[in-house]
This record gives sequence, C-alpha cells and structure tokens, in this order.
Amino acid sequence: MTGWTEDGLIRAWRALAEQQGDEEWRLVNLATIEAVAVHAGRHFPDSREALVVAFPTGWIGKLDSLPEGRGFEANLIEGHPSFHGRDVIALIRRLEGTFDIFAIMVVDLLRFLEDRKAKDAKTLASGFLQRVRDWQSFMSRGLRPLSQEAQAGLYGELATLKLLADVLPGGTPFDAWKGPMHAAQDFHLGSGAIEVKTTTTTDAFKARINSIEQLDSERQPMFLGAIRLKEDTTGLNLNDMVDGLREVAGERGRRRSFDALLVMSGYYDEHSAQYERRLLVDEFRCYNIDEEFPAVRRAKLPPQVTAATYTLDLSSLSHPDIEFEGALSTLGMAG
Repeated sequence: MTGWTEDGLIRAWRALAEQQGDEEWRLVNLATIEAVAVHAGRHFPDSREALVVAFPTGWIGKLDSLPEGRGFEANLIEGHPSFHGRDVIALIRRLEGTFDIFAIMVVDLLRFLEDRKAKDAKTLASGFLQRVRDWQSFMSRGLRPLSQEAQAGLYGELATLKLLADVLPGGTPFDAWKGPMHAAQDFHLGSGAIEVKTTTTTDAFKARINSIEQLDSERQPMFLGAIRLKEDTTGLNLNDMVDGLREVAGERGRRRSFDALLVMSGYYDEHSAQYERRLLVDEFRCYNIDEEFPAVRRAKLPPQVTAATYTLDLSSLSHPDIEFEGALSTLGMAG
C-alpha cells in the first residue's frame, strides 16, 4: 500500500473508538510490509490511538528499553492471541499528546517501513526504532521561540510552499512539505525533491548541508533552491506567511496537518510577537543537482566515513540557475 495519509488513519481509529466488553485492544490491519504486520489500534480503557507493529520473533533483538516521548509511549504487547510468534511494539498516544502530531508521526513511520521494505530484517527493525527515537527527541523539545536563523529558514520553506500552492492543485503542495519531519530534503515531489536553503546576508551565501543524503539522494530529479531574503517594510513577516498559507490549507482540507507541521517546525502562535521582521524574497535561484554539481557523494567516500555535514558557498557557483519554474517542469509539476 502507498499514499498513507492522516485522514485515512483517522478513519481507521474512528471505527475502533467503542470498546467491546472488557477488551484491552481493538485492532484493524493496515498492511503487511514484507514480514511486518502493521495495525491501527485503540488501547482501552482510555480509547487512546495506537500504531501496532508486529515483527517476526528475533528481528528487534534484545531491548533494554523502548523509546518514549512526551506525546506517546511505547510498549511491548505480550500474550495477545493475534501475535503468536511475533515481537510486537505498540506506540500509544498519551492523553496529553497532540493528536494531529501523533497522526503525522504514525504516517511517517508507515512510510519509513514501506520505503525500506527491501532492506534486511535487522536494518529494517533497528531503523524503525531509531525513527521512533527521532520522534521522541522532537516531542521532548522545549517551547522556545525560533532563532533569527531558524525564522529565516522557515520563511524560505513557506515561501517555497506558497509558490507550489500557486501552481499545484488540492493538498499536493502541503503533502510535499517534508522539512518539518526531518526528511533529507524539504519537499518531495513525485520521485524527485527540492531542498531549500535561505539566507538574509547581502554578501556570500554559505549554505550548511546537514547530511550526505541531503544532496546525494535516491530521489531524482533533485534540486537545490537558494533563497536570499531582504528586510523591507513592504514585505511580509513570518506570521503573515503563516496566516496566508493557513487560509489556503483550510480551503484545501489540509489545515489540521499544516498546523501540526508548523509546530514541528518550532512555530508556536504564542511567540508571534517576536516574529515581526518584514522580509521580501530578493532572489530565488534553483540548481539541478546533477553529476557536475559540487556536492559530497557517498560513492566517492571511503566506507569508514558514515556521516558528514559541510558548508557550500552558493555565491561562487558557476552552475546554471534553471529557476523555480524550470525545476517544476523537470519534476513534471509545471502548471
């Protein structure tokens, strides 16, 4: 199965809402991904939403502890008649956990399992647990205002999202925004991707590349968008950008998931008074990450190098700017 959505999960959870007798669990099978059985569930007596993942016995190995975050808890299910011969992990929303973010987390985990279904058992199971730990780390973050640099980064992603919403129908542009979910690239479009880097400087444009995979990806075609912002009293502040896109998201049935993605980006309405700086997009260059583009390639690294971050001077590139419209055309997304 492909095309996991929050709406589909919500329908499954809604169908399980009423407890039958004194049962602890109600479950519905979502898919079997390789040998992994995946269920949506409700845990009673509180009727809390859950994702239940059943691995063949021995896949997850010996666990000293399970990941746990503020918005969810992780438990092993033992002795359930439906799961004989399996090691079963249940991720259960805490009562105080934000429902929309929990739903987004579950969709992300489902897509993670499906994307890696061809990997070996150990890699799949350990990767799943690490993905859960990544979500644990996110949900444990404090509610601090965004730094100036983080504000600019989010502004650039939202400016790109607005451009996508101008040419792509329905919920497609909002579904494409993966940056808040810690994907390697900010936008996934078809089989390709766009990574966005933003600066407010007027001189050199130094972009931090956060991983090898950010520009060396299996997703193709791949593009790097370079946005330069300038302060201008006629521009929009971050709150204006958010408000405008909330209106569009509401019209297209994506308001709930868009608000959750904003929270995952670190944007909270209670900090809005600190986001009054007005900005304009002064320049938006777009580069095709082809074989000639200067990027770190995993195939050219010694096997002992397993991870890397680096800085790319975009202001000194001789690579041609194909512009945003050119990138969309190559991605098959032109209006």
